[in-house]
Amino acid sequence: MRGSTWSTVKPILKALHEHFPAGAIHQALIVKPENFWQKQRTSLGSHKYKFETNMISIEALPKIIDSTQLTSDLDGTLPYDHSSWLETRLAVEEFAWQAADLLDRLDDLQEDLARNDFADDVSGAKHKIDLHNEMKKQIMKAPVEDIDLLGEEIDKPLVQPENISTGSVRKNACFLNE
Repeated sequence: MRGSTWSTVKPILKALHEHFPAGAIHQALIVKPENFWQKQRTSLGSHKYKFETNMISIEALPKIIDSTQLTSDLDGTLPYDHSSWLETRLAVEEFAWQAADLLDRLDDLQEDLARNDFADDVSGAKHKIDLHNEMKKQIMKAPVEDIDLLGEEIDKPLVQPENISTGSVRKNACFLNE
């Protein structure tokens, strides 16, 4: 969020404070603009957060944070490719949407199966059997394995970052939509 103003940072700090338990976040470092006072570490002195909040210059980041945790633009060695990150993010969102949709459909089927509507006669019983057979077909056609494979494919680059191939993940996600 380079180039942001203090009015942008405050809601983020507030969200961190409200949505994370005490102790989960120990310190928030805010990279201050280059010409901000002196190039020294500055404490905001705010006691309204459950964590320490400091403003720090870009030059001081490698002194506080291990260089393996910083990207090259911050004098670190952490590999980062923004286009790959975006592709992975889109694939994860697509996966989450498809998984939630499948879960909703399966929940609806489960509710239908849980109903205890008993037939009054033989033709009604045959109709119920036909309905159950149709539900069975819908359950068997549910792309559970496909979504599971898609999830595993998304997970691969996260476990093995050198093998990032989210293009194929997106192709498979499109296949599931059809």
